[in-house]
This record gives sequence, structure tokens and C-alpha cells, in this order.
Amino acid sequence: MDKRKNTEQAFIRNDQYNVIARQVSHIINAQATVNHADTMDGVRLHAYSKVEAMLPEMTEEQKTLLHRLFELEDELEAEAFLAELKQYIIPFRRVSKKTVEKLFPKAKKLQMPDFDALDFQRLSYIGWFDTRAHKQHLIVAYQGKLKGISGVLDNSCIQGICSICNCLDDVSLFVTRVKSGKETYVNRGNYICKDSQSCNEQLTDIGKLETFLNHLYQ
Repeated sequence: MDKRKNTEQAFIRNDQYNVIARQVSHIINAQATVNHADTMDGVRLHAYSKVEAMLPEMTEEQKTLLHRLFELEDELEAEAFLAELKQYIIPFRRVSKKTVEKLFPKAKKLQMPDFDALDFQRLSYIGWFDTRAHKQHLIVAYQGKLKGISGVLDNSCIQGICSICNCLDDVSLFVTRVKSGKETYVNRGNYICKDSQSCNEQLTDIGKLETFLNHLYQ
């Protein structure tokens, strides 16, 4: 399939894809445990209804694609469906080395990840740990613009709820210094996933990320 065509037809975000993947998992798990056909139909209908409510402006073509939820019978079919659906994810905005340097103007000898190796379709934000500066860096889309955030990520790790993905995982306290007036700065922090990739794959509500950012900047 033409990759450029898929990009033009992309209609779901990473967090929405994660919601659909969870519903697929519910269907396959139920398939293995539910023996009554009517009950299984109810599970499929409930899963599709959740997806439909999340994407109220779907075209008929998009509805047809997602109607395949009613046809999934096993894990192989589920994997094939999700692999096809992944082509319709709106990717996170690609960044160049020069863009990243502009986002973090105060960082000296900024250590960057291999951006060419990142799967931007599976990202709602970019996060990485800079071992030289001992800081966590985040690149987020906030109020229509890309924003770079640097902060201290506590070395200790606990099982807790991440402020970004709202899931139980290994989290650490992330503290960043932000402007709170013309000449006033304050430290603000929250617990976030130690593993940013895992966080992106668990995020099912972009609103949680927006709430996290609002806490830092408002």
C-alpha cells in the first residue's frame, strides 16, 4: 500500500490507537473464555461502540475498516488488523537536530536519541534521558507548538500512577523549573513513567498529557 496515501488518510492518534488495541485485546480474551455466541456478540458490540464514540466523525470507509473488530477470531487476526490500522496513525511531528537544539537553547552538549530510529506513529510525545546532563528531556506539542521540557528525574523508582499515561508502572519524580511570573521561577513536578516508550504505548487519553503540561505552565 502506498505510504504517502496512508499518511494522507491518517485519522487516529497514537492514544486512540492504544484504545483500539485494548478493545481488540478484550475481544480476543473473551473469545478464549466465552462460549455463548450472544455474549460474544455483546463484547464485540461494546468494543466497537467505545471506538465509535471516540471517533464520532469517521467516514464510511473508516467505519468499514474498524468494523473488522466484529470479525476477529484469534491473536493472529488481531495482530494483522492492528498492523494494518497502524498505517492510519497520525505521526508525531518529526524533528531535526537543529529543531531540537532550538527547543533546548540552554542545554550544552545536548545528548539526543537516534531520531531516525524512532517510530513517530507510536508517539504522543518524545522523551529521553540525557546521561551527560543527568536530565530527562521531553518534546511535546503544546498549544499548537512544539515545546522542549528538561527536568531532573529522580534516580529512585517506585510502582505508581504516571501523570502522563495514568497507568500503573515504574515511575520516578520528574521536576522541572518553570517561569511563574516576569522574574519568578518555581519548581514543579509529577511522577512519570521511567520508560517514555512504554508510556506512549500505554497512553489512552491525550487529555492526561495536556493536564500534565497545564500543571507545569499554568
